[in-house]
Amino acid sequence: MDEDSKEWSLIQSDTEHEAEGSAAQSKSASTKKKSDNGDGRMVDIVLSDMSEPWEQTTGFWIKSLSNPYHRMMNTSGMSFRDHAGSMDLCNAALNFSYDTLRTGGHFVCKFYQGAEEKALEMRLKALFAKVHREKPESSRSESKEAYFVALRRKGDTQKEDVFKDT
Repeated sequence: MDEDSKEWSLIQSDTEHEAEGSAAQSKSASTKKKSDNGDGRMVDIVLSDMSEPWEQTTGFWIKSLSNPYHRMMNTSGMSFRDHAGSMDLCNAALNFSYDTLRTGGHFVCKFYQGAEEKALEMRLKALFAKVHREKPESSRSESKEAYFVALRRKGDTQKEDVFKDT
């Protein structure tokens, strides 16, 4: 066997090995995707920048529940109330994302800092491979506003493991 034949044989062998590996990865990804779709999980990313609206006191004559003027919320100025409301909304968004977010998907939520944020962070770490806590530079230094950025949803996590303390 001459040198060119040996070299071609090695290249062909490596290529076949890579093709087998990528086919196995593709099959695994395809199986996960089918499983996610069967479970109703088709969303790639969940972004939650929600704030709990104050109760409507005027404008009942408007026939729209989604009128942005009446649904906006300003912080109340009471840090505990703002924190508790944001944690409730973040947990609702996390519960929604557990049901709809595909394996490998991402989650971002705004929250107001306080006593319960560590528990939320632990829930996120149970469901996602990587969790970051971010405070935007555009946010005032005295503001308690921050964001959790959770990357790459794990596919094999049970709901009881994520929400065991709620």
